[in-house]
Parts: sequence; structure tokens; C-alpha cells
Amino acid sequence: MVYTLWGEPDSGSFMIEAALAEAGQPVNLIDIDLTKDEQHHAQYLAINPLGKIPALRFEDGTTIVQSAAILLALSEAHPDANLMPAIDAPDRRHALRWLIHVAAEIYPLIEVYDYPLRFAPPETSDTAMRSRVRHRIRERWVLVEQAASAGGSFLLSGFSAIDLAIAVISNWAIGAEWRAKECPKLTRITETVSVRPTIAPVWHRHFGEKPA
Repeated sequence: MVYTLWGEPDSGSFMIEAALAEAGQPVNLIDIDLTKDEQHHAQYLAINPLGKIPALRFEDGTTIVQSAAILLALSEAHPDANLMPAIDAPDRRHALRWLIHVAAEIYPLIEVYDYPLRFAPPETSDTAMRSRVRHRIRERWVLVEQAASAGGSFLLSGFSAIDLAIAVISNWAIGAEWRAKECPKLTRITETVSVRPTIAPVWHRHFGEKPA
């Protein structure tokens, strides 16, 4: 039995698919078309009642959601892939802190940016709402930029699953020109991830020829 991943190209499922590629694990991909609202069909809601992607079914039949939880579970299942620093490694606590920062403080705001009127009264200006949310997202990315390693190729001293999260999530909402100017280390992390040999085919499936 192989892993089964529910996701969609150009979505957060990239980081899970890339982690599986890094671990050398085969995966059965099931694309959920968000433009057709397939994430709210009964069949998928039985997998994730929140109606969000990604979701991953493990080889033992267990299915879990929430990207950070999936990445941590994969790091435990495949320690040789070095998706997260080992428990006794100096980077471990920093890794946990920044993975949760990206997953909890930034990732949820993407939904608010994309669908502002889900979170505000109908009379709210969606343009003004997006502007304020973008400002907050940028503030939180700057903190990650400041924490990134001096070399700028990875967040920590070496590759980790956090770099996958940075690569995909920092592609959204903040603007490529702003990221290149204000967060050059995050831009470099994205570039490094996108051409990493094990991950490049996954990047291409999700983003095509879009530059990192």
C-alpha cells in the first residue's frame, strides 16, 4: 500500500507531495478541484470535515489533515529523509517554532486574503481588507526572514520541511517583487527548493514554468 494524498496543483499539498518525494515514497495523488467546490462534496468531507486540503492517508490506513501535523508525522515515519532535525539536534526547537509560525500565523491568513468577505460583514471593502491582511502577512514573513540562516539557502543549518512550507506559502499574497526586495533569503530558499533534484518534478507539476 502506498500513501494517498488529496490536494490540488498550486496549493498547500505541494509541501506534502514534495516531502514524500524527498523521502522516496510513492504516492497516489487525488486532485480536488477547488474551482468546482469539490472540497465540500460529501465524499471529501468524510475525509476532512473542514473541507480543506491537503489530507494524507498513511500506509497503515490512518488519515490525517493539517499540513504541519502531516510533515511532522512524515518526519517521524522516514527519519532518514531528514525532513526535520532529530529530537536531540540543536536546530530541533527552532525547527518546531518556525514550522508552527508559518503554519499557524501565516498560512491561515492566505484564506482571509483570498476570501476576505468570508470573515467580514458584506459592506466591508474587500480591497481594504486584503490590503490590511497583506500587511500583516508581510510582517510575519519578515520575522522568518530575520531567522533564516546566514547562507540563505535554507531556514536552518540544512534542508528541512520548513523550507517546503516557505517555498509554497511565500508565493502567495505578498507579491514576488516585495519578497525579492524585503525577504531575499526567503526568495533564495524558494529558488533552492524549486530546483532540488527530488523536488523539481513536483514543483513543475504544481507551478509549471512559474519562476521560483
